[in-house]
Amino acid sequence: MNLACLAFFSHFQLLLMPKVTLSSLDPRLQKQVASAEKSLLTNPLYTVEVLRSIVQNNPECLEVRRLLRKAQKRVYGPVKKGFGSLFSSFPAVLGASKLVATAPLEAIKVAEKLLDKKPTDSAANKLLASAAEKLAWFDTAAFAYEEASAAEPKNLSLLVAWGTVLIKAEDFDAALNVADEGLKRFPGNGDLQEVARRASVAKTLQKGKWEAQGDFKEKTKDLSAASQVDVESRIVQDIAVAVRIAAELEQKIAADPENVDYYREAIRNYQTAGDLDKALDAIRRARQTNIGRADAALEKQENEISLAILDKKVETIAEQLAADPENDALRTNHQQAVNDALSFRLQIYKNLVERYPNDYSYRYSLGVLLLQTGSVDEAIQQLQVAQRNPRNRHNAMLHLARAFVAGNKFDLAVEQLQTAKSEILPMNDTKKEIIYELGSALEKVGREKEAIDEYKALYMNDSSYRDVSAKINAYYAAQQNA
Repeated sequence: MNLACLAFFSHFQLLLMPKVTLSSLDPRLQKQVASAEKSLLTNPLYTVEVLRSIVQNNPECLEVRRLLRKAQKRVYGPVKKGFGSLFSSFPAVLGASKLVATAPLEAIKVAEKLLDKKPTDSAANKLLASAAEKLAWFDTAAFAYEEASAAEPKNLSLLVAWGTVLIKAEDFDAALNVADEGLKRFPGNGDLQEVARRASVAKTLQKGKWEAQGDFKEKTKDLSAASQVDVESRIVQDIAVAVRIAAELEQKIAADPENVDYYREAIRNYQTAGDLDKALDAIRRARQTNIGRADAALEKQENEISLAILDKKVETIAEQLAADPENDALRTNHQQAVNDALSFRLQIYKNLVERYPNDYSYRYSLGVLLLQTGSVDEAIQQLQVAQRNPRNRHNAMLHLARAFVAGNKFDLAVEQLQTAKSEILPMNDTKKEIIYELGSALEKVGREKEAIDEYKALYMNDSSYRDVSAKINAYYAAQQNA
């Protein structure tokens, strides 16, 4: 059974669990909601007070939560009057984020309190989304991501998260709409294209198999083989249509070579057809037009597709090498393909940093690439500046510490990692990596007792992390034999 089918099964099983809808609530609560809704225009504060209580006791009912948010916005507006501009949810969200994994319902309560003060608060909506997703309340998570995305329309990661959770909620049409709208803002983005692909495949599976009558076993018995045929047939049809449309657009381009919209549509269809070389050629021709020369989105798309072509070459040679591991020529070709892709990425980010010196996310990416290529001193320079970006700060500190280690500056690495560790409250993946690297750096400077203490902290939280279990077992074995 393919991965798409397995994912579909897991989500379908979740759907077998009844959702809490407004009509499933106690009739007395339904009457209260109806009364509160009638007061929305004339007395929204009353509506908020009534619905707040109902949501607290029935947090899984999305219909009531939606109505509550609507009422809160009428009462407070985009920002609560009086002190909205001074309100900051960041400390509260930071403190509550650790509850998502262990007590998601408590995290939801915190999020709702914050949204009661500022109903358009993006950070609080993200907290609500994470906690709801942890509880498999995917429709609620999708609503929260929708609200957060409205507050941060230029945040690509929110669009991707919104589309992804809509797929989990089995709302495939909505996921496709989110991906389509996102691609208008971020043309050619690979993450949004992947959301669209997954939603399309899942929609095909659902349409082809779950409209049939019969019990669960009958519906799932032949899904692996039959749905694969359905999906492959749909893909072939999509490719054929895309090829035809691209050919028609090329005729339009020939008649009107300055029309950038024709190029954009041709590029999109070439990508659908899987012909990246033709897509790249179309982009380069588009960038020769008067409008295209100054189009940053086309430039970004050219870089992304160029990288996709190089990465595909690496992947293809790697597959060939896996089948013929003793082939020295293939091994050489693979290394050359890897180097070409890395060099191209490096040049892209060097250009971006030169053009946008205050965009610290570009400096972070450049620093990581410089470190990969062994340009340690240059990497240190970029990563030191990249720490100014709160989003990448801790990852920048982690890679900066690795650069110090690569330059044999182990004491500086220890200091950097200790600072990074102290700034992260929850034991997330980044903190685990920082603690592990801190232990390793402490070992390198001979502070082995301190290194073991770091490994112990990691072992107590996640004994399966890398080789920390082996390190701890070796330490205690040595203690017994001493």
